[in-house]
Amino acid sequence: MAYVTNTQVRAIVDTDVTDAEITDLITESDAYIDAIITGGSLSAILLQMLSRKYTAYTCMLKDPNARGIGGYSEDRGTTMNLLKAEFDDLVAIVVGGGISFTAASESLS
Repeated sequence: MAYVTNTQVRAIVDTDVTDAEITDLITESDAYIDAIITGGSLSAILLQMLSRKYTAYTCMLKDPNARGIGGYSEDRGTTMNLLKAEFDDLVAIVVGGGISFTAASESLS
């Protein structure tokens, strides 16, 4: 069973990627998450957060016209950096490494 739905991914990224393609990306994202996070059990909410952010990031890689929505910057590069940094920080928390703050390439203000 997938950690997220197409609707949950579309809530943070505006993309022309089809629902079938997003479903495939969710499957790939979930497999990636399972591969990098070993041992222990994670809450469903944390798995959803990881899958949603990584799938949105991969949608943006696939669709050059995709834009972030739902609180993310309208600037494509900033959105991609934020999604990847948030995913990496969540993974660091889960695997016990703590949070590694990533400097944005541009001002967030």
